[in-house]
Amino acid sequence: MAQARPAPRAAPDLKSTGIERSAVFHRIIAGFDGSEDSRRALRVALELADQVDGEVTVISVVRPLPYLETDDESDEAAAAELASARLGLDDLRSEAARLGVTMTEAVVTSTDVAAGLANYSEEHGFDLLVVGRHGREQVAHGGVGRSLEKLLRQHPCPVLVV
Repeated sequence: MAQARPAPRAAPDLKSTGIERSAVFHRIIAGFDGSEDSRRALRVALELADQVDGEVTVISVVRPLPYLETDDESDEAAAAELASARLGLDDLRSEAARLGVTMTEAVVTSTDVAAGLANYSEEHGFDLLVVGRHGREQVAHGGVGRSLEKLLRQHPCPVLVV
């Protein structure tokens, strides 16, 4: 007979600990591609930001498609990819508003998702990057997505994998 798992512990209320705001992750960036793992990561980022009076930037990386011949075709394809990635983001915007967390959105165009996330995060001085284990690519590579594996090797600030 399987042993019952213990109930998960509640996260500590960091607001009541007296930890200085500068001692925690205040500027949080969350990678978002519309996958369930990225939705879960964004929820965690919002909860963490709520605990530390932080802010969250949601970043989506759009890959340019090399086979398109005109700029109009490229723009249309990028818009379609972004719209697909952003499906279901409305409920998470509502969650941010409910928590009182400032949530902004950013889009980066890059052929390399990991490099796009790492570069944007470094350029804008984020304290923490929160990502899901697998994105839409769903290619397992040592138990994590290929982009995540590259990101963990390249990223200059702490990465929380959800």
